[in-house]
Amino acid sequence: MIQHGIVIADHHQFVLGTPTGETYLPEETGSVIEVGPNFATVMTGIASGPVRLTVDVLDSEPEAPVGIEGWGVIEEATVEFTASAHVLTLDGMKAPDFRKLPIKRGPHRFRVFGRGRDSYTGQSVTEPTEDYLVQVWQTTQPREMARLHKCDAAWDQSIVTHPERNWWDPDPAGDATLYVKYGYDRMAQWAKDEAIRWGGRPPSDKLRANYYAMGIAGLDRPLADAITRARSPKLRRIAAWAARRAYTTAGIAEIEWIRPALAALDRDEPLPHPFGEHESQALRQAFDDDPAIDTTVTGNDVENAEVSAALRGMHVVSTAVKPDPLNAAFHCLDIAAKTEDSNYASLIKDLRREFFPKLMPVEQYKRWI
Repeated sequence: MIQHGIVIADHHQFVLGTPTGETYLPEETGSVIEVGPNFATVMTGIASGPVRLTVDVLDSEPEAPVGIEGWGVIEEATVEFTASAHVLTLDGMKAPDFRKLPIKRGPHRFRVFGRGRDSYTGQSVTEPTEDYLVQVWQTTQPREMARLHKCDAAWDQSIVTHPERNWWDPDPAGDATLYVKYGYDRMAQWAKDEAIRWGGRPPSDKLRANYYAMGIAGLDRPLADAITRARSPKLRRIAAWAARRAYTTAGIAEIEWIRPALAALDRDEPLPHPFGEHESQALRQAFDDDPAIDTTVTGNDVENAEVSAALRGMHVVSTAVKPDPLNAAFHCLDIAAKTEDSNYASLIKDLRREFFPKLMPVEQYKRWI
């Protein structure tokens, strides 16, 4: 089965694999391909932009390639699949020009051809300047990565097989200062404790940079990962949904002067007064002045004071328009959960149904600890 189309490369790469493939943990790295369980990352010369791609899923191993002088690089590697595969962008979105790849569970051999990678190396382009052919066939004898041909200069490196290590061990390429200072056992335990807090695996860099994601990730890591892969428009919709949920829970969503703010979020329009970026004091005053809004605070101890659901969710609308859409989405979801007395289970159930109905069930997620 042959498919042709355009895929958008980002950060010098695009992916053939499952949306949950952990591309940051490769087993082998070559010049044009990097592989691990459930993914084959194709490495481009351009930094970002469209490339032409042909994917040919074969019934059996093809003959040795001919006409190799027309290609800049050809490499092969084996990938083990446990779920459906697609052509994906770096953020896990399916390339619209390609249907689901007819790849079954089990090991498959990928032969990747690339050309044009020297033309605009490191640049962003708006028209395709590179071509890729990927041949895929099922195999029963997994083999190491092999380089069949290379004459371009892009990613001019030897094939690297990454050694397996315990995920809590120090990164050989990282800074081991803390391991020297605190000792291996303590650092390993801290790494395991962190993985537990984040749902059974260490957080990705995107998750770790979003503290407010921990509430969801600890209970439903696949959902948290799916949110990190979402594009900005979807993240804005999630933030708006969470804001409306928080205000609905607090019983204030239908108040006359609040309705326009929620409608503006839904339409991605500027927020009305008093929900502007520098109007926090005006917003609090409006809450205090409206007899329909409960602004009760009980207890004299600031740290242990109990506040009403309305006050817990007060700033969720302005939070939804923060410059970083991922942080905005996670922060708004955290606020929405807190207005429900931190009932993340209910929030997660509704969030999955609304935005991620096809996401793998959390019970199928493979925890590392």
